[in-house]
Amino acid sequence: MEIRHPHFFAAPDFWKTTREEVNAYLDGLQRGQGWEIGRSQGGHALRAVAYGKAEPLPRRTTYSSAIASGHPEDFYDRAKRQKPVLLIIGAIHAAEIEGVVTCLNFAQVMETGRDLRGREWPLLRELAEQLRVVLVPLPQPNGRLRSPVHNLIGGTVDDLYYYGQGLRNNGEILRWPECKRLQPIPIAEMEFLGGYYNDAGVNIQHDDFFGRPAPETRALLDLAAAEIPDCVMTLHSCGNGPFFIAPESYLSPACQFHQVQVAALVADRHRRDGLRPGGGTRTALQGGFYFHTALHHHTGTLPLLFEFPHGLEMKPFTFDEILDVGLDLFEEVMRYGVNCRYRPR
Repeated sequence: MEIRHPHFFAAPDFWKTTREEVNAYLDGLQRGQGWEIGRSQGGHALRAVAYGKAEPLPRRTTYSSAIASGHPEDFYDRAKRQKPVLLIIGAIHAAEIEGVVTCLNFAQVMETGRDLRGREWPLLRELAEQLRVVLVPLPQPNGRLRSPVHNLIGGTVDDLYYYGQGLRNNGEILRWPECKRLQPIPIAEMEFLGGYYNDAGVNIQHDDFFGRPAPETRALLDLAAAEIPDCVMTLHSCGNGPFFIAPESYLSPACQFHQVQVAALVADRHRRDGLRPGGGTRTALQGGFYFHTALHHHTGTLPLLFEFPHGLEMKPFTFDEILDVGLDLFEEVMRYGVNCRYRPR
């Protein structure tokens, strides 16, 4: 790995992103309940933390079978759950670290009432107390170790692809979406394997969900099966964020409706706070089948995929603005859960 810009490896104290920083922070939590959900391809612990009491749901069948029978309550009985469950999954693509920052700052709000900058978020904490919120800040630690940038603020698209997708042996940067044509990436063909992948070259976002998934994918699928979340949100980053991806054609119309509603509310919040949402509210169906799509078909959860801004030179953001994007996002998504319960009836 080359050091393309030294400032990519520096950040303010509130901007915690490395595996060591994440583990040290989680070790010090007082209110949150932490546990290990599995091990990565490289043998590192995958850690979750929850706020709010667990309410296990008795299940008589699978989600698919319950829907086919016309009795979804056999899998998920809304009457038996008092608080909705929100599962938030951080940097599946481990150079996309803005979600990691937000997860830890949210945990600090739950612990102390203030984020790691010292700013109070009373409504965010009040809303979160009405949910069970489960965080997996760093589900792909090996990619994070391999691509240890603290930020990409002011960088170029080439910087993004270099640290994310990596460098081929012939000196060419592997770019998006070309990187998706191979799964897993042949590691022997890479001079530098970026943070997009686990140690076996697997992109978790497009794993073999129904075959032999990577250990990170398996751990997250098992966590979702244990929690049966009402909503799952996976956090990504790109040059033109912030925005949610469009509703997906492999989901029910009711699910698509909720996706559009949440996206519109969050975009409006970002617009009001001067945080420059990207792409407007996206309503055109798109056909991709992703990790969060698989989680929906696994558990019936409302799946959301949010793209943070990196703050590249094409669309500048500061450290503070990016964190505000994230905590605004969390607040609006939690407000929606309190008011609408996420899961279509």
